[in-house]
Amino acid sequence: MRSVRAIPGVMFGALLLAAPAWAQTDSRLQASSGTAVSVPAVEADVPLSTQEAEKPKKPKKKAPDEPGTKNGFVWADRPSLRFGKLFQMDFRFKSQADFRQSSLDLSTRGGTFEWGRLRAGIKGSFLKYFEYEVEHDIETGGSWRDVYLNFRYDAYAQVQGGKFKIPFGYEQLTSPMDLDLVYRTRASDALTPGRSVGGMVHGRAFKRVIRYQAGAFEDDGDNPPSLDPAPLLPGDPPPLPRQGSWAGRATVAPLRLSSLPGHLNNLEVGGAIVSTTIPEGRNNLSGKMVLGDTFFPSRYYTRGRRLRVGLELSWAPGPFSVSAEYIRSTDAREGVGVGNEQGLDNNLPDIEGRGWYVAGSWVVTGEKKDGGVKPRRPFLQGGFGAIEVAVRYEVLRFASAGATQEPPSDSLRAANVLGNGDRVFTGGVNWYLNKWLKFQVNGIRETLDDAALSPVPGQSSFWTVVSRLQFVL
Repeated sequence: MRSVRAIPGVMFGALLLAAPAWAQTDSRLQASSGTAVSVPAVEADVPLSTQEAEKPKKPKKKAPDEPGTKNGFVWADRPSLRFGKLFQMDFRFKSQADFRQSSLDLSTRGGTFEWGRLRAGIKGSFLKYFEYEVEHDIETGGSWRDVYLNFRYDAYAQVQGGKFKIPFGYEQLTSPMDLDLVYRTRASDALTPGRSVGGMVHGRAFKRVIRYQAGAFEDDGDNPPSLDPAPLLPGDPPPLPRQGSWAGRATVAPLRLSSLPGHLNNLEVGGAIVSTTIPEGRNNLSGKMVLGDTFFPSRYYTRGRRLRVGLELSWAPGPFSVSAEYIRSTDAREGVGVGNEQGLDNNLPDIEGRGWYVAGSWVVTGEKKDGGVKPRRPFLQGGFGAIEVAVRYEVLRFASAGATQEPPSDSLRAANVLGNGDRVFTGGVNWYLNKWLKFQVNGIRETLDDAALSPVPGQSSFWTVVSRLQFVL
């Protein structure tokens, strides 16, 4: 365990020792990137040939990381293999080391260290129109993450196929390395579909005012619980096969039509939908707390359509950002009741999940938020890096949809399921040391609606403190 805990420290120290070299490299890159230089105005009474002789013009050099300027193995923020504009392969590595303490159970969670993520992959393009990405979890038993090929004929007409995230959920579609807080919201973890194998068309139009994504997938993603098919009894109808899903998402950036500066016009609002059909079984979506404890189990019989609908908003004016999201899911329960007066299984009310959050951040040191925080004065390179503060409030609840006269019950075929909810407030500070390293500290306060369904019976509120060291290449 000591050797494991030492890994982040060794990685951190090595990067800091290399900082002077990075600084020299950055200065060389700046010198070769064509920094603006004042040039005397041309004098009318001096022949042009004389002026050219006195002030010879130097050819403008392209930045070392500009596509098509170098061949072979190069360093452009990360290791890269390039052959002009015909081929590019960037080698990528991501790691997150977490240390956390929680009042949930100090005997098992106090002072827990773990790897949040440890991934490696490649990303690039070839033959002008094709883009690709391959990423894999490199810890023991890891899985393939994104494995896809994108054909980009034009910005407004692109086709993508492979394994990637179903286009649903603003926060879910944001890379975990770019999140303002350590953990995603409870709604994003519980109600969004995640990754699946499929294909979609996507693009943007009208100077990025409109973005769209629409696709079909083999299932409804890897976020839902594994399906638990119901046992068949004599006379039961055949189970519904698990079907693929279809999804659509669109966003609009209305301020891009205005005359506002670019750092103010990136407001985006949008909506998304995902629909699929699930077979009979105890397959309802479940709710989990920040550290994975279940507050609403996947125990109730469902059958039929699963529908998810989401609304989103994001805006990053200068050093500030604000985001908000609302997600609603319904799991149908067709013919899974205990029977009616005709002796037939009756339909039960859908199980409904509702979640929302509002979040904001401020880069205290003044760097722009849009596109990711890039420290103007990196740590040990003439500065301290960039500092950001972030806050978020969120709610996630599960219950039966619609009104019913029956009392709440945890019976597998209850008409009125025993609902529960989780309210979470998170505050945090982010320290961007340089373009590769980020250190985060979060304080998390969550409160359950029903203390009887708490992982610690009778206790409804819990504190968790987590710190994370992140390295992205």
